[in-house]
Amino acid sequence: LNVAFVAFRILCIPIASMGDLAARLRGKGLDLPWDASAPSLHGSANAGSLFGTSSSLFAPSKPSSDGALGASSSHAKAKRTAASAGAVRGSSAAAPAPLSAPTPAPLGLSQAEKRSLFTPLVEQGQSAIKQEQQRQLQSQGDLLKGVEATLVRWVQECLARDEKRDKLVEKGMLKCRVQAKWSDGLDESLKQLARGYGAKLAVDGGKENAEKHPEWLRLARNEKWLIGFDAAAFETFLAAHPETLDAPCPQLRVLAEGHAESVSKSPQVLSDALFARFGPLRHATMERARKFALMAKRGAKRKGGPGGQPEEEQRKARIEWPEDVAWAAVTLAPMGLRPTGEPLVRVPASAALPILEGLGILASMPDLVRLLRDHGLGKVVSGYRHHPKPEVAKVAKDLVSSWRAAFKEK
Repeated sequence: LNVAFVAFRILCIPIASMGDLAARLRGKGLDLPWDASAPSLHGSANAGSLFGTSSSLFAPSKPSSDGALGASSSHAKAKRTAASAGAVRGSSAAAPAPLSAPTPAPLGLSQAEKRSLFTPLVEQGQSAIKQEQQRQLQSQGDLLKGVEATLVRWVQECLARDEKRDKLVEKGMLKCRVQAKWSDGLDESLKQLARGYGAKLAVDGGKENAEKHPEWLRLARNEKWLIGFDAAAFETFLAAHPETLDAPCPQLRVLAEGHAESVSKSPQVLSDALFARFGPLRHATMERARKFALMAKRGAKRKGGPGGQPEEEQRKARIEWPEDVAWAAVTLAPMGLRPTGEPLVRVPASAALPILEGLGILASMPDLVRLLRDHGLGKVVSGYRHHPKPEVAKVAKDLVSSWRAAFKEK
């Protein structure tokens, strides 16, 4: 405890007043390992060894057997000094060299690349101009593909949403907004695309006279176009993209039967799976898919065996349940009926023929009158008697005649 107290007092002494440190330590009865006549610590070289070897400073020295305390202490001090010097030399030798900043690699551009980058296109010759024109045409082609994909999804939404059908009946036209970087070539390509479907194209916001804008502004901005579809344009578009009308029946059934176990507990799971696979679908198509799943869960199989025959169903739709009849009526008149009772938009022959062929079975059903009246199917099929395709018109006429004959018999 005395030694600890002395050490605490020593550490509290200012450096400037430590010249008589040796005398004070001797006065406390401690043996010092250095010469008593050593100069003061103030400004001396012994200060480093004093504070660097605190363990030897405050530990009492044990006298040797021959009384040579000073010699052994000097020898130990010399060994410690040599070890410290060796450690310093070793650490300095092992220290890594300072890191230097990496030198950037040269760009290494060839003369042709420099000329292509920094020389105006007009001065590079006709070959460079043709390459740039091909690149622009390729870019415009990619943009047109994107516009067509947007139109496909938009038409699917129009067919699936009742308010869109009501608006088409009321306004006579629906508009799709597309956006892309402005260029004269793209504007002309969009006009040709719209004319191909019988649609109308206009710049969004009533800016039909786009040439009024400065050239630099037209090239730098993303322009918005409005593509207007009337009933005739919808018919033309469906003829060009029949996959937009509805999901293929075989694929729809396979996906629905795969969710047979979850359709009762979580109907939304099937709806999400149908949307992810086919996009927006009409309510009648969704109900038909749920019917597929429920019947598969009950173990009931449709006629034709497990999974059905896709080729046969592509030629003739299977109409067995009321959900099938509702689906057929909505599919044949996807945008509703005109005031005269005819379909506002008639589907292409590739989609109409299998449905009309499948509806022939209704003549043998006992509730024929109710099915036709509940879904307006009689008016829908009658509208196809004047279809531009002769084979569609013939099947529709034969179907209406068979139904009338069934009415008379019943």
